[in-house]
Amino acid sequence: MIRKKSITVFLYLFLFVMLFLPDHMNAQSKDSFTVYVFLLDECRICQEEAPELNKISDLAKESGIGFAGYFPNHSTTEQGIEKFRKKYKVRYMTQTDHSKTIAKQFQATVLPECVVYNESKKEVIYRGAVNNRFYAPGKRRSSITQNYLKDVIFAIQSGKTPTFQQTEPIGCFINYSENPF
Repeated sequence: MIRKKSITVFLYLFLFVMLFLPDHMNAQSKDSFTVYVFLLDECRICQEEAPELNKISDLAKESGIGFAGYFPNHSTTEQGIEKFRKKYKVRYMTQTDHSKTIAKQFQATVLPECVVYNESKKEVIYRGAVNNRFYAPGKRRSSITQNYLKDVIFAIQSGKTPTFQQTEPIGCFINYSENPF
């Protein structure tokens, strides 16, 4: 009888600890990831990928993965970003990166280009295109057959390493020759 009570007490204690364990203690055992997307409001490919990026940002959010959009070219103004956000119903944080600090940090060159970064380990997990909708500037497939960014997020959700780390982004170029302000 005493042994049964001891086991019962132990189980209740175990459940209590597991249910009420502070979130910060759980977070220490997990890596933190962020998706950085580099965009240009006037780029046709960025515009066409915007609805897909919204879906992927929702998926990332459900998984606790950060998601942010950066507009590095000076041709994109705050008004241009706001127009882009409204027209494409953007559901993730966006801002300019005219100093190209974030773009340089991740060596981004094309718009749109995605970088999935493991914040805990300080390493790039994936860099490249959203999917394979475009195979050259102005050249698109009739249907998407590979969802690169989505597959990387699914791998992270499953605790696996993505099967690929880099793809070739297709789009407009980041203008690194612009003078900062």
